[in-house]
Amino acid sequence: MMSSPSILKPAWTYRPGPDIAFDAPAGLRAAQRMAKQAALTGVAAARAGIREIDVEQVVHTSLYEQGVQGIWTITNVGLGENTRVCFPTQGPGERAAAEQDVLMVDVHPITAEGFWGDCTRCAIVGDYPEATQALRDLERLHYETLALCRPGMPANELFGLSHQRLTQEGFILLDLLGNIGHSLTAGAAYTHGFIDAGNATPMWGAWAIEPFAQRGEVAVKVEDLVWFGREKCEIL
Repeated sequence: MMSSPSILKPAWTYRPGPDIAFDAPAGLRAAQRMAKQAALTGVAAARAGIREIDVEQVVHTSLYEQGVQGIWTITNVGLGENTRVCFPTQGPGERAAAEQDVLMVDVHPITAEGFWGDCTRCAIVGDYPEATQALRDLERLHYETLALCRPGMPANELFGLSHQRLTQEGFILLDLLGNIGHSLTAGAAYTHGFIDAGNATPMWGAWAIEPFAQRGEVAVKVEDLVWFGREKCEIL
């Protein structure tokens, strides 16, 4: 099992505020490319009978092949009812995919330079129209939310816009802390809080946006990093 190294100081002097860098640090981009590749590799393994721990191994193999240094929190892998909880206390287990199922993979790599990535992807196992439509709709709402991002906007404003759309389309937010994401600074997460109803912190720098919701019996999640730069926002 990979673990977080004790001391890594990335070459990113984080300065939240309107004087933030115009563009994301190259190391952060590399970390997110690594996270995306590993998450996509994990969901590509989706098939009836595969276990959560098997998917975790696929993800970690992808990370090792990309030169990962460690992970800053566990790799979340969920199947079936385990897709309804995505939290550091619930690691992958022996649960196997059913003929109709949802696979969720949430990846958190640390690069050799000390940058952190964060990406979640889902895949549908078998012929499961309800889940396929739920995932398509959540992904659409997710990218609608990303398009609304603007430098320095309050976190609770983005939450309100996203939550309103989720509710309109029949989704119930599942996040145990009631948010759709969090800040991601140099070698740390959550420093500037969560994207929730009570956090008016201006959003500058990197934020992970990750709506996690259920409609009917289907739970799905998708996550990307956004750089809130001095003049524009960019999906990493």
